[in-house]
Amino acid sequence: MSRARTRPAPSAGAAGRAEPEKRRAILHAAVRVFAERGYHGCRIADVARAAEVAYGLVYHYFRNKDELLESVFAEQWTIFMNALAAIDAGPGSAEEKLAGIFSFVFDVYKTAPAAVRVLILEVTRTPQGLRAGSTRETFEKAVELVAGVVRQGQARGELRADADPLIAAAGLLGALELAVSAMVVGIVPAGSEAEIDRVKQQAVDNVLSGLRRR
Repeated sequence: MSRARTRPAPSAGAAGRAEPEKRRAILHAAVRVFAERGYHGCRIADVARAAEVAYGLVYHYFRNKDELLESVFAEQWTIFMNALAAIDAGPGSAEEKLAGIFSFVFDVYKTAPAAVRVLILEVTRTPQGLRAGSTRETFEKAVELVAGVVRQGQARGELRADADPLIAAAGLLGALELAVSAMVVGIVPAGSEAEIDRVKQQAVDNVLSGLRRR
């Protein structure tokens, strides 16, 4: 009788690397499925199939579909906040930094439209999706970062001194969200990179025209 071969147990390091990779695969699959079918129109089984993992493995990392959506939000929000911090800490004038925030988001739309679609149509419109962090805390942090860029520009004489930095930052982020939302839902054409760049440039011009020194 031949002895069955036994596969050696993975090392602790290999197991540690595999777990985050599987979790990321599930998150990325969830983004695709949510974008294609909508949050309410998909099931955990659809996500497992898209990620090519066992159905039960999804529940190993996420309690339910709500937590999966929360995790998608948390991951994308972290990416956005890291980008804001990097732009703030980098070189350039205040105008260049504020334009850079728009460029980052519009470039993400070009390369990962599914993720942006989920954030616009599912996460921000679904109350359960906001439990990953306090709505006030997450929005306040973004506003403060952008307001800091405005203050830098005011201190250097680049931006008008009478503008309230917090109001300017909130207006900029609001304009950014609505411009991207208009592309996602098809109100403004965004089928090519040229069209996306056109929307970005006009949105940037509209915001900065109200902040430039007169």
